[in-house]
Amino acid sequence: MSSLDDKENSEALMVLCDKDIFPDALDLTSVVWKDRLTGKVVLFNEENEIALIGNKVNDFFLLPGGGIENAESVVEGVKRECQEETGCEIEIQNALGITEDFRARDGRHCISYGYCAKTISYGTAVPTKKETDIGAYVRWLSLPEAIALFVSQEKKVKAGEVKFYNTCFNIFRDSLFVRRAQDIIQG
Repeated sequence: MSSLDDKENSEALMVLCDKDIFPDALDLTSVVWKDRLTGKVVLFNEENEIALIGNKVNDFFLLPGGGIENAESVVEGVKRECQEETGCEIEIQNALGITEDFRARDGRHCISYGYCAKTISYGTAVPTKKETDIGAYVRWLSLPEAIALFVSQEKKVKAGEVKFYNTCFNIFRDSLFVRRAQDIIQG
């Protein structure tokens, strides 16, 4: 990608729909899709560990990041989301690409931008009420540990062991971004 915030001329690295995750899902053709932009970050600290967000409701971990607000660029939104969830100020290093998924239950067409970043400073996370309610927390893992964790989480999704609809999509998306980050590092 030529620009860290380039929304044009960008092909999706992966496109998912319900049928890709839930083999018994119906093919829905009458869904009116509403676009939702998100940004996700493979955030490295000085020990080359990456930040993952967990919670006390389930045993799954995802990358920091979230929805982009209307008045902000994708990069601005990624930085804001990362600050809110991890407490870290970050510097974007590389664009990892874009994924798309079509979540029929919610009528959402999620367009997610992935980035590699490094931690500039540490502060206090400012979670949303929902994140506070589920006990969201940050866990730092080495890249190989994170990849192994995502492989395990993908297996659980494929085995039908993940009961959280959106989490199923998010696991595949974040797993791809972590592997892309590894490819960049190994260059």
